[in-house]
Amino acid sequence: MNTFTLSLSTTQAGDSTLYETIDLFDVTSFNINLVDIFTDTFPNYLAIDWGDGTPVLEPNVTIFRDYLKDSIYPEVNRGIAPKYLSDLYNHIYEPSNYALNKSVVLKINVGYVTGETTQLSAPINIRTGGYYQTVEDIDLVGLDLLNKSYNSSRFTFLTKKDNYIVQLDNESYKEDTA
Repeated sequence: MNTFTLSLSTTQAGDSTLYETIDLFDVTSFNINLVDIFTDTFPNYLAIDWGDGTPVLEPNVTIFRDYLKDSIYPEVNRGIAPKYLSDLYNHIYEPSNYALNKSVVLKINVGYVTGETTQLSAPINIRTGGYYQTVEDIDLVGLDLLNKSYNSSRFTFLTKKDNYIVQLDNESYKEDTA
């Protein structure tokens, strides 16, 4: 599985930002880091719409850390921010079952006590793994050339990735007319 981390930052409340298109390949664990979001005015709301039809994520807004239960390491590593902004949010993006590309739009809203809302969005393209990524290459390991009316030719291949055996034959199935 692939991983991708998107780190977002803002300099004031009420911004509206459209980020560059993010290209992902196959199944991807997608992380969002919001620690650098503007916090001089207290942000009291967060919503993440992943864009792929899953429910909108609205984490609980906690004002302070309970150091008896919560670790201090996120503040040391990422700086002081409200707990819900210093948490890393994760989502699994999966490619389309029927198309080569799947396009979604990630939307994040951060609401502030002043009533302003910061809107962040990023288009995401998820490319499906192709034939080569699935099997890499194949080697011919067996060949039976018996191409007669009562026998078929059989080809046996071995995939480089995961060592699957694939057999093909040229047997034609004819409907009996008698």
